[in-house]
Amino acid sequence: MPQNHVRSTTFAVQASLIAAVALFGINAAEAANEITPESWNGNNYLFSGSTTITASQAWASNNGYTAESVTNYSARAEAGQWYNFANFLQDTDVSIRVIGTGGFVPGLTVWATASEFDGGTFFGEVSTAGFQSPQSFNATGVLFDDPGTLWMTNGFGGNAIETLAYAVANPNVNYGPADTGWGETILSGIHDVSLSNSWESGITGNTSAQSATLLFTDLAAGWYTIYIGGTDATAADGGYDLIVSTVPETHTWAMLLAGLGLIGWRLRNSSRESSGMTFA
Repeated sequence: MPQNHVRSTTFAVQASLIAAVALFGINAAEAANEITPESWNGNNYLFSGSTTITASQAWASNNGYTAESVTNYSARAEAGQWYNFANFLQDTDVSIRVIGTGGFVPGLTVWATASEFDGGTFFGEVSTAGFQSPQSFNATGVLFDDPGTLWMTNGFGGNAIETLAYAVANPNVNYGPADTGWGETILSGIHDVSLSNSWESGITGNTSAQSATLLFTDLAAGWYTIYIGGTDATAADGGYDLIVSTVPETHTWAMLLAGLGLIGWRLRNSSRESSGMTFA
């Protein structure tokens, strides 16, 4: 369902930031690629011939996504990892799952982007903890409207169009606007923060001690970017596996089960005929 959000940053404040950037001559073309995406284990797109893509990280910071008090619990762009992928299958259910190894307790956010994410650009925003974006950034907020997002927003610092959802595996994460560097809310569990249904028709998922899964119903064809970081500063550092895959729809499963049942029935009949069994 579409979400209703209250704009936490006025257009006047945003205009002031934009004017400041213009005054100091920060050029997006000159300062692009604030972050560098990670590599996948193979290609980075879903299509009919490749319905699962994966990536692995041997080591990841335990508090890149949240749980670091020095940033007021906001995410750090370079302390986590970024992945871009394209979906060439229109309106297909897609699962994005992160499975932690070692002591890693994951958090992740997914955005829709205009094309492959360009890495963003420094855009003059400073958090209440004194960090510039994207050194610290808002990983759960509404693009453009919320502080800490301009560096990656389409038409400003980057080419991200909409924040779709986030997931936090650590059940103890419960940070409100008064706690965080950008005034964002960061909560454990699964959260659909999309403003529209332009890229999907619903978002669900689940978390466990060291894994988080987001399930997108009818994900539109296009480009998406994922940010992954740790959410438990008390846990040992570890790594993770990232799995992005299509999910067969209910009627597909029904057809598959029916087909398997028919095959089983024919095999049983064939076996009876070959053994000469008859029934009165």
